[in-house]
Amino acid sequence: MLMQAPACSLLQPNFGDDLASPSDEVLEELSALVQGTDDPFEWTGALDALLSADGSADRLAERLGALQMLAAVGGAIGARLLAAFWTQPDHAGLARCLATDPALEPLAALVAARETGALDLPPLAGGTRRLVSLADQLCQAGLRTNGFDLVTAATLVQANHGNGQVALPVDRELAIVLAGLLSEPRPFRGGFAGNLDGIELIPGLVLIDLEDGEQFFPHGFPVLIDGGRAALGGELPSTAAADTAVEPDADAQAMDRVRLRKLVLDNIMSTSVLLEFLRDAKVTSIPGLVAEVVVRTRNPQVIETVIINRSLHTGFANKGVPLAILRSPVNVSIKSLRKFMHVKYVSKVDLKRLANDRTGTRREVAQEITKYLESLT
Repeated sequence: MLMQAPACSLLQPNFGDDLASPSDEVLEELSALVQGTDDPFEWTGALDALLSADGSADRLAERLGALQMLAAVGGAIGARLLAAFWTQPDHAGLARCLATDPALEPLAALVAARETGALDLPPLAGGTRRLVSLADQLCQAGLRTNGFDLVTAATLVQANHGNGQVALPVDRELAIVLAGLLSEPRPFRGGFAGNLDGIELIPGLVLIDLEDGEQFFPHGFPVLIDGGRAALGGELPSTAAADTAVEPDADAQAMDRVRLRKLVLDNIMSTSVLLEFLRDAKVTSIPGLVAEVVVRTRNPQVIETVIINRSLHTGFANKGVPLAILRSPVNVSIKSLRKFMHVKYVSKVDLKRLANDRTGTRREVAQEITKYLESLT
């Protein structure tokens, strides 16, 4: 099976799941560096100052872990942070810290690949988008389980570049599949503006161009999930050479939803990452996903965000959210919950069940629901 070919970089998996899990505080600290400004020099300077802020190796490792996680998610925040990381002045010092923690292996591998001659950011980002695009096509052909994340793709580009191209070996069977995908590309997954231009096959190799004319990425690296503008608090410029949108078919849409659902739920413990997902219409339009987030999260900030944003608790996709909020054991104020104690949000039958559930419903919530039900008689 092609999936078992270990020598092919196009089929290698992303880095494992046993990676750094930084605190919400550090994730928010890193996220804040790249919000509120469109100036890349400010992002880079702010990250440089933060990574050299104190002499604590543990603190530095946790910050690098947060950067690694946000970059892997692939939103606008992660793209900006990875760009700022790539242009840091002291990668030797960062490499020493990265080498001490196996959970930071992805970033360590990216830094180690620089030893062959570091690419400038624009060609690295351009090659990364093409490689992610190709991996996305392989996913839809059933040859990969997941697409490349930004860190994995950037590492492969940096480690295999030369003469303005990335050269990756492919066997004959895979080359046949790639030829079909390049001649008739499938729709890219929702939220990702893929680009297969500049990719060609020669015997035994797939070649990926790094140069792309006037192409640039406003976030430094390509954004892999939609919602970058909302996440960063305003309108941001699109890429200079926008691709023509292709309407995905039903199968492609279903595959996108499965991938996004898994990605969201895999990050259920990371508040900053989760909040960025909740700003993405591609995520919140998946039926039942926001309700599942509410059921699984134990963070009041996430619940409050869902309560405040009407689009997250109304409509067909989110019709189960109000009931999930009332059932949640998270300590959210009764004042915030009270609006959902109404038959326009939750049926009278379900409200009665909540009021009578002495073990699964918070006592104060049950009491308020009982008062509401009594007011109806």
